[in-house]
Amino acid sequence: MLIIKLPTGVFEYDPAMPLGKRGGFGQVFAGTTASGDDVAIKKLHVSSADAAHRELRIAEELKGNSYEHVISFIDAGEDADTGNYFVVMSKAEGSLQSTVEKNGPLTAAEAASVLLQIVKGLCEVGELVHRDLKPDNVLFHEGKWKVADLGIARFVEEATASNTVKDCLSPYYAAPEQWRFERATHATDIYALGCIAFFLFTGKPPFISNPPEEHQKAAAPSFLCADSRLATLTNMMLRKLPSTRPALSRIRDLLNEIVAKPQQLSNADPLAALAQSAAKIADSEQKLQAQRQTENAARIVRSQLAVSAFDILKDNLERLWGKIHGQAPNATRRSSANAFQCNLGHGFLYVDLSRRDHFNAGLFSQSRWDIVCMAQIKVAQEQPEYVWSACLWYMKLPQGSEYRWYEVSYWSWQGNNYQPFATSDLRSADIAASNVMGLVNIAYGPEPIDDEKEDDFQDRWIWLVAKAAASELRRPRSMPIERWPPQFA
Repeated sequence: MLIIKLPTGVFEYDPAMPLGKRGGFGQVFAGTTASGDDVAIKKLHVSSADAAHRELRIAEELKGNSYEHVISFIDAGEDADTGNYFVVMSKAEGSLQSTVEKNGPLTAAEAASVLLQIVKGLCEVGELVHRDLKPDNVLFHEGKWKVADLGIARFVEEATASNTVKDCLSPYYAAPEQWRFERATHATDIYALGCIAFFLFTGKPPFISNPPEEHQKAAAPSFLCADSRLATLTNMMLRKLPSTRPALSRIRDLLNEIVAKPQQLSNADPLAALAQSAAKIADSEQKLQAQRQTENAARIVRSQLAVSAFDILKDNLERLWGKIHGQAPNATRRSSANAFQCNLGHGFLYVDLSRRDHFNAGLFSQSRWDIVCMAQIKVAQEQPEYVWSACLWYMKLPQGSEYRWYEVSYWSWQGNNYQPFATSDLRSADIAASNVMGLVNIAYGPEPIDDEKEDDFQDRWIWLVAKAAASELRRPRSMPIERWPPQFA
């Protein structure tokens, strides 16, 4: 047994009794307190020479606090005799890694429960970013799954050279931006959470052949999950661009919904196959280029956002077509790189994808909508002739924390515009979304159309296609539209 002297106590650990595998930032051993209580003691891969005797700030931030889903820290700091750094934690019953290795992949319901507990732990510590989230750092303690090793990666990053940090990364769970030495944020932890979800479904992480390259450039492999909502959420978390990943609070809300209301799709449900297909999406966004501090980097980031956005929208439209064709096999399709169109009876659905260039930040100065790019969608009816259309904006709202697709339709008292229409007049669209009076107003929206709101968007336009196909599409009775479906005049 070896004795260590830390800032608030003396502990013993047995170097011959490791708990789990050696990690990138340290090795955990079985230990005891001065009073004989069992603890887990982590010896960090950093010495006083590396760290210049700096304090482990995690001791001040987390030590002694009581969390529901975070492993308690008992002590942390530099050993007075050896100069090595240690963290003393409550001893857990096992890790998520060992549990899956022993019992195999989890069911969708089990995985959702575990992921929700991890997210709750991350939310409990507020602004602190983990930086090294992985199944080995998710421990079962007192009947709950808890997050361990919070703050350790940050300490090692601050105490060592960047090359050393790269060597310490957990390659199977490190986010694309970590391989480029970019600042870690909550989005970094969210990407790791997506990798953990993949591991829970399959028993292995998503990228194992060449993690540094695959995490930055490769689409996540296909996987099976009985709950399409959970599969979709996993792919949302695995997006390459940090700014396109969902926020922690949104993930928590979605997981709460999934855990509270398990999805039950029968084989007889005609949408079951479609839901499962939708759950297998692998986002193909490319890595960010260069640094964001310069104007050129900002342009690259927004350009990449636009590319990612159109990939998301095209996937959405493919699944919309799948629904339409599944229920109406006589529907026909004509599509190109810049447009999507399907015809049925007296109506057709058309999506203009030609405006692929990104917009500069600040374009919508009145409403402060951060518009990245746009598309337009419409349903046209031949007899009697009528068109219902809307704008699709990929944007971040003023109080929002992420970019996503929104549907907005407009109307006006002028001319024949007392009906929902899409506008190409960006200034009018900006004023309509603000508190400034204008000639153009919002008929409905902004309504999110991707991810968990995708079905609502698709059902809305399927209803319009059905009406147009039967020559039953008409002008709404009143504007703006406050409920769906609208009443016709």
